[in-house]
Amino acid sequence: MSTCLDVDKFRRVLSSFRPERYALTRCLALYSAAIAVADEELLSLAVSRSQPFGVERNQLYEIVLQSYLFLGFPRMLSAATHLARMLPGGEGAGEDHAPTEAEPSTWHERGLALCRQIYGDAFEPLRTQVIPVSPEIFDWMIMEGYGKVLSRPGLDIIDRELSIVAFLMVENRPMQLFSHMRGALNVGATEVLLRFVIEDIGDSVGEGYREAHAVLERLGVT
Repeated sequence: MSTCLDVDKFRRVLSSFRPERYALTRCLALYSAAIAVADEELLSLAVSRSQPFGVERNQLYEIVLQSYLFLGFPRMLSAATHLARMLPGGEGAGEDHAPTEAEPSTWHERGLALCRQIYGDAFEPLRTQVIPVSPEIFDWMIMEGYGKVLSRPGLDIIDRELSIVAFLMVENRPMQLFSHMRGALNVGATEVLLRFVIEDIGDSVGEGYREAHAVLERLGVT
């Protein structure tokens, strides 16, 4: 996690958050940042702030599910437990889910398609870079990350990518932050919306915020 995080400043950001544009996406991004911080008070604030803007429980749940790809299982489980306590219920709650025989091949197909969409011209260089290091990692990234999780139908891919940007700002992961900020633009996010997400989180995340601005410059976002 970023060592430059100012929790009090981020708490003030959440407390005063009243977006006039792109409310759904921006609420989800701030919720993502709160998951990354792993503070229950901040999670509660983020959930509460999202409710007047029509953010549904299932949309928050999808953010929780994708968080383990970037933050790991412990923070995902903490966020899932908190969400279940704060907004009980949800479709399929309490039921086991076992994948069907067809799902793994479907995950691979749709994972490849989504990864190509997000990375664009950088997809082949990515594959060339990762496979010699570990073909398993590339396969798992495609099937598990892009296929099983990020291709789920419960959330728009623009919202998913910008929420990933929020995770990575808190974590201050420059290489991945560049990839997913570019990816957000590749899947249709506007430059204005990308800037909103970055400025909403702001310098409460210290180096992650400064790195996001450096990426904007690299991407030629004015």
